[in-house]
Amino acid sequence: MHTKQSLFLLLTVVLSLFSCQKWQEDQLDATKKQTLYEIKYGSHARNTLNIALPANRNTQTPVVIFIHGGAWVGGDKGVFATEMNVFADAGIACASMNYRFANDAQNVHHPELPEDIRKAVDFLASKSNQYQISPNRFGLVGHSAGGHLSLLSAYMFNSDQKIKACASWAGPVDLIDPEQYAISIAPEIFDIYVGHPLQTATDTLLYKQASPYWILNANCVPSMLVYADDDELVPYGNGVKMHQKLNDLGVETRFETLNGASHTWVGNHLNHARNTTLAWFQEKL
Repeated sequence: MHTKQSLFLLLTVVLSLFSCQKWQEDQLDATKKQTLYEIKYGSHARNTLNIALPANRNTQTPVVIFIHGGAWVGGDKGVFATEMNVFADAGIACASMNYRFANDAQNVHHPELPEDIRKAVDFLASKSNQYQISPNRFGLVGHSAGGHLSLLSAYMFNSDQKIKACASWAGPVDLIDPEQYAISIAPEIFDIYVGHPLQTATDTLLYKQASPYWILNANCVPSMLVYADDDELVPYGNGVKMHQKLNDLGVETRFETLNGASHTWVGNHLNHARNTTLAWFQEKL
């Protein structure tokens, strides 16, 4: 019995290692599901991607980029490992990316963070033949600060229309909204992201330029919004008014409410956000 248990344990470990195999770029096989780690898309130390490539992919396979949260000053791409696996199993290539943190000392502020998002799009598009993914069927989605950057990047840096749709999970959309600005940590983190405290009329214009709500126009891509009605950091009303403006402008949109959820999602709330977002991108990409 002990020998059988040992063999079973060994087999389990081997299978686990095989399923988590880290492929190199020169080992790509479009018939296999493969994951690449720590791929550089730019010169900064944080310009890195993890990439999950579905089996049986080709240059028509759409790509979704996941953008982590962390108040623009923290966080890591590894938070979306489950989502990447689920999307790849559904036939969508995906990447989870790091980006430069907003930082006063290094003078990194808006719009340099969304510029990193666009840089990742361009990098992946340039790898279309090698990775066997589409060069022009991209979706963006992120949580919290990542949701803000998803919308902002899709609206600001998409003149070539490579980005076909986007989604925000609890992303702040209006940095001058009184309800949002009243959140205790908001003034400090918005100051770091924008690079200025909100004090003058000129500052107000800068904050609007950094707000998806204020740069939104009728030509923006389809936008999905997922917001929790008990969010302590991003008021639910921000999502509601963003959805209303999208509708008023005739931009295709979908709104999902997570009843009873706070800013951090787990369990059924996270599953619902993941599954409805997957369905959104399957439809739009």
